[in-house]
Amino acid sequence: MREEIIAKREVPPMPEGVKIQSAGRGALPGLELDDISEAGIRDIVKKVRTGKYSSLMMSPDECGEEGCLTLESSPDLIFLQIWDAETETAWACFDPDYLDSDEEAPIKPSDGQSVFPMKCTMQDRELAAKCVEWYAHTLEPYPGMEWLKETW
Repeated sequence: MREEIIAKREVPPMPEGVKIQSAGRGALPGLELDDISEAGIRDIVKKVRTGKYSSLMMSPDECGEEGCLTLESSPDLIFLQIWDAETETAWACFDPDYLDSDEEAPIKPSDGQSVFPMKCTMQDRELAAKCVEWYAHTLEPYPGMEWLKETW
């Protein structure tokens, strides 16, 4: 596995249209969100920003086989990762203070078993909401944030 930090860059205007095909309030079946229209995405972003959604999964396809955005959070920490299955690449938020740490984040996973590295957490809900909105419209990592990119 290869890790590199991707610097933030200028954020272009938000493209029109929603590119995700599915979304859910967690990783388990039965938590799907039915409304992924423009209005539905605005509602999802608002709930991420305010902490009403502690878990979120978005995917460019119905089954999540092509990749996904995963968000899991506690009251004060957020794990946010984008996975691209075709390139076997993950982009994650990160905390520079924990980059060399193997510590696990105290976040209860929606699937009941996942473990999140402390190094892949952040505390900025506004930034997390921007990442979610950008992904819903582009299927790409938000350019206005630094990312920890891992390639297998």
